[in-house]
Order: sequence, then structure tokens, then C-alpha cells
Amino acid sequence: MADVQISNTPGSGSDASSASWVWAIVVIALLALIAWFLFFRGGTGGGDTDIDVNVPGNPPPTTPPPTTPPPTT
Repeated sequence: MADVQISNTPGSGSDASSASWVWAIVVIALLALIAWFLFFRGGTGGGDTDIDVNVPGNPPPTTPPPTTPPPTT
């Protein structure tokens, strides 16, 4: 059977834990960004939208205006 030797340098434990904290903060920031887009910006398409349907101006006619017949000669 082979013997397995694991050697740790004295500073490797603190470096590994600080790298874990950095990744944890990055993951939390990404989750917060995704939540902000979904819940506050209406990213799913089902959110409230403010649409103004009262457009000022003349409404289009319901029937076309009568055409004048061509002049007869």
C-alpha cells in the first residue's frame, strides 16, 4: 500500500478561507442582482407597466370620406 503525505504550508489555511469569502460575496452579489431584475424591474414580463393609451390628436375616422366622382365631359 502507498502512503499518502499531505503537506500544508503555514499560510495556506488563511488564504483558502479568504478566497472562499470572496467567492461567497460574489455569489451573493450576483443573486442580489438577479433578484433586483426579477422583482423590481419586472424582468419576467408580468410586472406592472404604465402605458398611456390616451394619445392626443384627432381620432381616425370610422368610415372613409366620400369620394367625388370624376368630371364627365
